[in-house]
Amino acid sequence: MECAFCGSNLSRRNWHSGTPHEKVIWQCVTATKKGKKYCSHSKALEEKLIEGAFVESYKLVCRNNSDVLDELMKRMESVFSDQNNQKRLNKIISDIQATEQKRCKLIDLCLDEKIDRATYEQKYAELDTSLTKFLEEREQLEQSAQEEIDLGKRLEHFRKVLHTNEVLTAFDRNVFESIVDKVIIGENPNQESPEPYKLTFVYKTGFHNSIQSKMHKQKKPLRSERGKVPSYSENNTRRIGGFVGEEWYRGLRMQ
Repeated sequence: MECAFCGSNLSRRNWHSGTPHEKVIWQCVTATKKGKKYCSHSKALEEKLIEGAFVESYKLVCRNNSDVLDELMKRMESVFSDQNNQKRLNKIISDIQATEQKRCKLIDLCLDEKIDRATYEQKYAELDTSLTKFLEEREQLEQSAQEEIDLGKRLEHFRKVLHTNEVLTAFDRNVFESIVDKVIIGENPNQESPEPYKLTFVYKTGFHNSIQSKMHKQKKPLRSERGKVPSYSENNTRRIGGFVGEEWYRGLRMQ
């Protein structure tokens, strides 16, 4: 999620947590951390409205740009086929095992006094450095390999959606994460009439479309429509400005 007005990311937050009014919203990080004056046009947007806007965006793509989805699928499959994290991970695991065996042999040589102490410490430090590097790379590859598996599942799900010509009737996170690169929140940052509730979905092919989210503030009735509202209830004010007030005031003077 990217703010169109300042370029910052949006953060996901819970409002009214633990209450019946709890809801998930997205807010500009700049406005949240530095203050509204640093990104005055940005507005908090409910997550369910973003999800609903994506469904509308996806319908437009399916209806008018089926070639975009075909190209998107080809590109994603190409990227997926180029990723060999699992193979690299297997090699790193072999390198770790080999390095640990070398270290054990080096310790045996030292204990058997077949090498001097200085040579032992130098060789041990070299092996230890290599092992640390391999372990760090293994951790990164394990994470990448898991992401690769997750991506494969999303691609398979999306492929089924395309082959059945299914149009989404509700938000599907697998489809969303498979085809959307980012969402830009807001529009017209340098004009007099910014649109904080317009969402632009940028797909992973570079194609994009904009959707106006269904964010409407409840219009408050005008003062003329609802009458003058007193600061307190009628009983508390005793309607001093009217007939009852005059009667009450006259009785007070007679006392």
